[in-house]
Amino acid sequence: DRAELEADVLVIGGGGAGLCAALSAAEQGATVILCEKTSAFGGATTLSSGKIPAVGTAQQLEKEDGDSIGACVMDIMRPSNYSVRPDLVYTVVEQSRDIVEWTEGHGAVWTVDDALYYGQTAYRMHTTDGAGTGLTDALIASVNGTEAIETLLSCEMQGLVLDDEADVVVGAYGKNGSEPIVVFAENTVLATSGFANNPDMLEQYCPEAVPAVKVVAPGATGEGILWAEELGASLQNMGAYQGHAFHGVDNDKTLEQGVANNGGIIVNQDGNRFMNEYGGYSEMSPHVLAQPDGIGYLCFTDLQREQSKKFAEWEEEGIVLRGNDASQLAAAIGADPAKFERTVSDYQKAIGTGMDKFNRSHLPASFEPPFYAVKLTGEIRHTQGGMATDVAGHVLRGDGSLIEGLYAAGGCTEGFSCRGGAAYMSGNGLIQALVFGKIAGAAAATEPRGAAEAALWEKTDIDAYL
Repeated sequence: DRAELEADVLVIGGGGAGLCAALSAAEQGATVILCEKTSAFGGATTLSSGKIPAVGTAQQLEKEDGDSIGACVMDIMRPSNYSVRPDLVYTVVEQSRDIVEWTEGHGAVWTVDDALYYGQTAYRMHTTDGAGTGLTDALIASVNGTEAIETLLSCEMQGLVLDDEADVVVGAYGKNGSEPIVVFAENTVLATSGFANNPDMLEQYCPEAVPAVKVVAPGATGEGILWAEELGASLQNMGAYQGHAFHGVDNDKTLEQGVANNGGIIVNQDGNRFMNEYGGYSEMSPHVLAQPDGIGYLCFTDLQREQSKKFAEWEEEGIVLRGNDASQLAAAIGADPAKFERTVSDYQKAIGTGMDKFNRSHLPASFEPPFYAVKLTGEIRHTQGGMATDVAGHVLRGDGSLIEGLYAAGGCTEGFSCRGGAAYMSGNGLIQALVFGKIAGAAAATEPRGAAEAALWEKTDIDAYL
């Protein structure tokens, strides 16, 4: 025996994308069943910093009025050498003000950060009160208060139901707790997250990230991507992910990148620098993981210590190594003293000339003893590859045709990154999940099954920027 349920829209996955999809579908008058395989909603969004880039909001206009949609699109595309899809990027940026206002209507509270984030040319990073948890708490409360949405926690879907004659997705099957269940729906939205918690998929698509510390959602196991692939979905950017180069080995916490930005350097176990430390935290992660044992040491001076917000906490945790000179710090980290002394000397010369061999553009005023160090390694936060979709959230086959009845949003879809962790920028994953969750939910609620058409993108609005 199995339970059979029916709704206008089935949403599988209860992270940021799924919560937005369910709310958006309900706002269009649809009945919704929202399934989450774990015991709580939130997913990767709960683990996030709750930051998104957005243009033209009331909050941004209080700080800056010179930003534009085109400038933000270019900033997001630049790290990938303009190889990511401009239609997806433009859609997200154009809808960014709306998603801030819409989530505010569901209880979120946004402020604009005072910091100019790496890769951004304007003050546009918005943060929710309570970070990712604050955002999901607000969305969950709104979902729970919406009569048209039925929620099923610990409900693990195991596959899609296909009408073979019509070649249309008509729902999904799985287990609600221990009981078999089938949910039939006019349209289905996959918001099943990425695959950072699936060792086999990670080995296949992102092998350099396998040794990384996993700071990932438990439910990010990639099954939604595999279901869609079985139906012929095109998978794109599968080697892309968000990494983080600053995971403290000795305190098992993400470290403060500002110490590096303000002039700290990172060396390997031999005492050698190996990259430009003034870069994106994600693009630096593979470089750290490629070092012996995947280990680096964040080395800094009193100049960076005095600017740090976390040094006192690090001292309490006992993770700070010290040296009155370069040879003493080399001994503390177990590096070759001669190599580390040469590393420090070369960096000091670079500060004097302004010419660093790793092309670091932001150099400190000095780098003098005493020296400090903290041991670090790389993280993976979430993957950035998945199903190709159009700008309405329809899942696409390789030939560009639609898989009828199937929509997708969030970490299970093609993201804005490529080349491993190199092209990821702060907030990109979350803004894409929220915007396309809302878009996919509305489309799934308003398009009759089997009647959807691919959403063609009119490029005229952005041609001037490309």
